[in-house]
Amino acid sequence: MLKRMVEMTKRYSSFFLCVILCCLAAELIGPIKLSLGKFTITFLPLLYAMIFMLILYLAKPVCGVGENYVFAASQMLSICVVFAMAKLGISSGASIKEMVSVGPILLLQNIGNIGTVLFALPIALLLGIKREAVGMSYALSREPNVALIADMYGSESDEFKGVMVCYIVGTVFGSIFMSIIPPVFIALGIFRPEAAAMAVGVGSSSMMAAGLAGVIEAAPASNPDTLTAFATISNVISSAITVYFGIFITTPLSNLIYKVMKGVKS
Repeated sequence: MLKRMVEMTKRYSSFFLCVILCCLAAELIGPIKLSLGKFTITFLPLLYAMIFMLILYLAKPVCGVGENYVFAASQMLSICVVFAMAKLGISSGASIKEMVSVGPILLLQNIGNIGTVLFALPIALLLGIKREAVGMSYALSREPNVALIADMYGSESDEFKGVMVCYIVGTVFGSIFMSIIPPVFIALGIFRPEAAAMAVGVGSSSMMAAGLAGVIEAAPASNPDTLTAFATISNVISSAITVYFGIFITTPLSNLIYKVMKGVKS
């Protein structure tokens, strides 16, 4: 892995320089708190870094940012996630007692996946979307979900097009959404910080990291290691369960709703 990192650094040095500069600028700005009545929204440096890189990409031509560097960005993310997971694993181990006390709640929270089918799918069909809606709404559309749809329907199917659309949208906006919405629920007193931490563990490492940072910032009185443990374990469980949930529950339910609303005969 070290050799691979050295080779990538030499080849994509301009890209890495842009990433470092955007990250430094975001860190220098620091968290920005916006008070809206009874609650406060905290904008974190992760959000600024994403916006800065987006601006550089749109402000073409900028050396080091463009379609030719997508592979480097993907590989860089994969490598960084390894270190993040190691750190999160240590934090989770330190809070193992809290994990055991939660019990089946970590498993049962994945029932929320049914909500996307019951609410998002009918809306998509009413808007005129066809079979793509099944792939778009049966789950969160992360890597395991994309693989499942490709295996069930094929990579040329309408369902696969749908899941890929949501995958791309989630990659761009998912982290932003996760960094803003959970802290709002904490500020409003709707959910406890531990519940919000579990909620951000949806099966996506990038979304979890963004959401967890917001939750920790919104709940300074809570133990950060405990919140990290809840989010990490929830993320692992969600990643593992989503495939089986999709095979046996959400995909069949999506097909049933599609047939009923479209009047398709079996």
